[in-house]
Amino acid sequence: MKKPIIGCAIIALLLAVVGIGATYWLYRKVSTTVSQFAELASVPEIERQVRNTAAFSAPASGELTESQVTRFVAVQTRVRERLGARFAEVQSKYKTLIERKQATALDLPQTVSAYRDLAASWMDARRAQVEALNAADFSLEEYSRVRNQVYAAIGLPIMSVDVGKLVENVTSGSTGEEPATMGGAVGPSGPEQNRKMVEPFSEQLHENAALASFGL
Repeated sequence: MKKPIIGCAIIALLLAVVGIGATYWLYRKVSTTVSQFAELASVPEIERQVRNTAAFSAPASGELTESQVTRFVAVQTRVRERLGARFAEVQSKYKTLIERKQATALDLPQTVSAYRDLAASWMDARRAQVEALNAADFSLEEYSRVRNQVYAAIGLPIMSVDVGKLVENVTSGSTGEEPATMGGAVGPSGPEQNRKMVEPFSEQLHENAALASFGL
């Protein structure tokens, strides 16, 4: 019964973001906290190290290839390996947020502020992700789209915050591009082919939901 409860909490988060306006909310509520993490200013530069910058055109059918699924899982695995024991802390604090009774997106700024010690771990994970993206020949755009389709296939909604975009918004003093996106789905959805391909990785993907929601 735990997963449905978690799913409902995530839905509450997603609905709150939709209702408020993700860009405005994130910029006004989180920008002060982000500004206090001087090291996060280097995130856009780290992301520019992704070698594959080609535009990605997703098929209208939304179908994934077996290669995309296995490469996606490989990238998440690389990130978890880099975090090591620190992943348990990231996962624990993520679950604390989404399992909170009557949780809404408004809880996230306070959570980020309270868990400033995770900033260094996230930065290390982002570097590992860029290395893994290059090894798997993923662009940031393709990886993001594959992540959304993968989580839709296992029926888990995710609110993914693009920290790179958020940092650029904060440093430029404008709201800029949308830094938060909603992905996944409530209940397995999408092409049947996708659901079959991700099924063997379902447990692992659920465990990695914290990574997905932190844009990893």
